[in-house]
Amino acid sequence: MIQTLKKFALPILIILGALATLQTARYADVSFYQLPHTGAVKANAMSTDVSTYKIHKVVSDITPTVHSATGVTLNNGNLLSMWYGGSREGHTDVALYSAIFDQNTQSWDKHQKVLDRYDASDSLNRYIKKIGNPILVKHPQGPIVLIYVSVSLAGWATSHLNMAVSYDEGQTWHDSKRLVTTPFINISMLVKNDAVIYSDGTIGISAYHELKGEFSEIVRVNLNGDVINQYRMTSGTNTIQPTILVKNETDAIALLRDSSRHIQKVHFTETKDAGKTWSAYEALDVKNPNSAVYGFSDTKNRSWMIFNDQTRDVEFSRNNLALAVSDVSGRNWKTVHYFENTEKIESLNAKYAYPWVITSANNMFHLLYTVDREYIKHIEFNQTWLETLL
Repeated sequence: MIQTLKKFALPILIILGALATLQTARYADVSFYQLPHTGAVKANAMSTDVSTYKIHKVVSDITPTVHSATGVTLNNGNLLSMWYGGSREGHTDVALYSAIFDQNTQSWDKHQKVLDRYDASDSLNRYIKKIGNPILVKHPQGPIVLIYVSVSLAGWATSHLNMAVSYDEGQTWHDSKRLVTTPFINISMLVKNDAVIYSDGTIGISAYHELKGEFSEIVRVNLNGDVINQYRMTSGTNTIQPTILVKNETDAIALLRDSSRHIQKVHFTETKDAGKTWSAYEALDVKNPNSAVYGFSDTKNRSWMIFNDQTRDVEFSRNNLALAVSDVSGRNWKTVHYFENTEKIESLNAKYAYPWVITSANNMFHLLYTVDREYIKHIEFNQTWLETLL
């Protein structure tokens, strides 16, 4: 009798564990919630017909290196940015830092450390070796959600996702909660780009794996940090860091970083059912030297992409930062501007990486990216400026 129980105990526990993680009944209907940055900018929002293009610097000299900036618009119109900084990527001294862009003074201030590995360890009740990539999400119900990566052992391929929430515009943060994406090993989950919001208030985190294969998926969570569902975006081994552009309640396209050494193109996939299923991914005619890309929609729902227009066949493959616009299909792109290295000098020893775009309600766009891992650069432009590139 005891042997029989032992024989069936493990399979039963596995089945029960899997069932416990599936909470789809209360969240059966899936549709995208169209935030202003998906093209539905409020009609009464302040705008200007004058082309605007300004350059700012978010941060420098606080830590030896900085990387992976993210940001959101606050209720008062100011911007909140966050990034990680330390002596080098993956070091135990790396922490998450933040700053506020004051729209009146047109400057970044209130720089502060938000969270380090010791803070994360206290919240999560586990040893944390290092932390990395943060993303910020401004939820339509008011709070700001922080998703960040942590590692307890080894490298990024064994990482976990964690979530913290602020109910006072990023001034303070509730304790972090580890996202349980599987009842078993629960590792190898990372983030880089913006999340999507669903009509029921759940959040679709654009995540990716780097352990057994490199692929992307949406991790759908609620504000309590409960994982509701997961939607696989790609198969294969070389499609990571998805950036999702929502077009309407059901349709979206995604652009993906190519982590291979032979294709070296941005990948594309699309959904017609709000992210539950995705088309087979395909390579676009857009170069990608295994570097992050970021997509955003303007106020007329055009698709734009920021990327490194280069391959890994040259020595300095991230020494430019380009802007391209797409046709309605999202498959055909035209490069119309270079934010950095406009002459595309291959010998330029520079690295521009990890772009992120914040959209504010007055039709302004705020591009953040890393320069040589030394500082975060901020370029502000508006819809009118984008129109001049067409």
